[in-house]
Amino acid sequence: MKLFHSLSELSRRLLPVGLLMVGCAPIAGLLATDARAESPRRGGSAVMVLGSEPQALSPDTTNSVPDVAVGCLIYDGLVRFKPGFEIVPGLAKSWDISSDGLTYKFELEPAKWHDGQPVTSADVKFTLEEISSKYGPRFNAAGKFIERIETPTPQSVTIKLKKPFAPFLFSLACEQNAAVMPAHILRGSDIRNHQAVLTKPVGNGPFKVAEWVRGSHITLVRNPDYWRKDEPYLDRVVVQIMPDASSRLLSLRADEIDYIVPDYMPLSAVRMLREDPQFQVHEVSYPGSDLIILNTKNPALSKPEARQALLLAVDRKFIHDKVFFGLGSVPQSSFDTRLWAYNEAVDYERMYSYDPARARELLDAAGLKPGADGTRLTVRLLFESGRPEWLPAAQALQRFWEAVGVKVVLEAAERAVVLKRVYSDYDFDATLQTYTTLGDPALGIARTYTTESIAKGTLFNNASRYSNPEVDRLFNEGRDAPQQADRKRAYDRVQEILARDLPVLNLHQQPQFAVAGPRLRGLWQAANQQWWGSVWTSQK
Repeated sequence: MKLFHSLSELSRRLLPVGLLMVGCAPIAGLLATDARAESPRRGGSAVMVLGSEPQALSPDTTNSVPDVAVGCLIYDGLVRFKPGFEIVPGLAKSWDISSDGLTYKFELEPAKWHDGQPVTSADVKFTLEEISSKYGPRFNAAGKFIERIETPTPQSVTIKLKKPFAPFLFSLACEQNAAVMPAHILRGSDIRNHQAVLTKPVGNGPFKVAEWVRGSHITLVRNPDYWRKDEPYLDRVVVQIMPDASSRLLSLRADEIDYIVPDYMPLSAVRMLREDPQFQVHEVSYPGSDLIILNTKNPALSKPEARQALLLAVDRKFIHDKVFFGLGSVPQSSFDTRLWAYNEAVDYERMYSYDPARARELLDAAGLKPGADGTRLTVRLLFESGRPEWLPAAQALQRFWEAVGVKVVLEAAERAVVLKRVYSDYDFDATLQTYTTLGDPALGIARTYTTESIAKGTLFNNASRYSNPEVDRLFNEGRDAPQQADRKRAYDRVQEILARDLPVLNLHQQPQFAVAGPRLRGLWQAANQQWWGSVWTSQK
């Protein structure tokens, strides 16, 4: 791994992926017509690209982007999201919510599993009670509110809540760990280790798994019995695994691939691709943050003063401009500033503006004084090698922290290795991770900080192992309050406490861009996960 020895050198070297695009002549023709004016056509295939391989093909037991991105082509949830996260029908063709917010009644579409068995209310009940509530990190909060689920008919489901939970309906989408799973296959099994969850899913969605060649690709083929009339239009979707960012972009330019999943679209190329009319570039997904999660069980990082010093030592504006190419924004709180729950009185720019001298004072106060060689402590910084921005971000952090006496050992690894070390083994001092807000603090932010979210082996939860009873109480209060104003008061106080304790350093508020080539039509109908059943190609 090549390291850089000055910020100026690092700044000069942060552009290679973007510069790689300059000499590449466009190969595909310009988009000739507006896709909205075309009629969908049957046939053809599309190539979707991930930077890392899925660990499993279940969208209900993880937050992992590759698993959910592929899984939601295989399974459907009760609802799905249009742009702006407007909730629209999925497997549930209609619903009714009682005036007290405690009863949700759903009527189901006449869908079939890929093995020909009918999808019934029993599958919904089994999924939400035995899978999503137990193993879904995104659904965990919603699951705690379920009192019971009734199945009066095979096509009718009634969910009774213990008390109102504002984002409950929002929680029933595939990407929220609520894809409906087959009870007739999974009931009574070791669910997380069942082949139907790991590698051989029996879904209800638009595509079925034909093959999985590890390290190369997953081939999905059309489900001829899909419940949406005439869909899917494509005969095949090939999910290509391409860890190298430059290779993804070259393949996109060469018209060899059709779509890059947002987490794996290098920001260095976004501006250039936006200016090229042959490409479709859209910002998608929930507000999300790039985080530095600190292992608070490491004695050197156990004191808030040490963690505050690490944030003061980082010029986040430099990283925003040079690593993230000025896209997105610099966080001001533990809550994304794009959320309704952000507390404007919490301002990291004021509280933790770049100040190496103050950082050294706080490290001294934490008992981390420099040794003979000037080193106060050593931090192993673990990150995923497949994310284009992580290496330059890690190198920038290394330079900033070493300037105040914190030696940094960079540890890049494949996604599977990073996830195991962070969430199962706790084998890290600091790690770079991306967490989505999931549109609501109760769904996407609480899991980062609450004591009940410390669950060894569960992905994308409280990996710092920070525990504060007052923070737990306030997150519960913000989740349970019936009015948004009451919820916000609790969340405002949470942000004030987290601004002091800093178990997690908010590095960057990320934009997420998906990029498609010229052949695909019917994209961008969804807020987050594309509706691949509705996608078609302009040529076979």
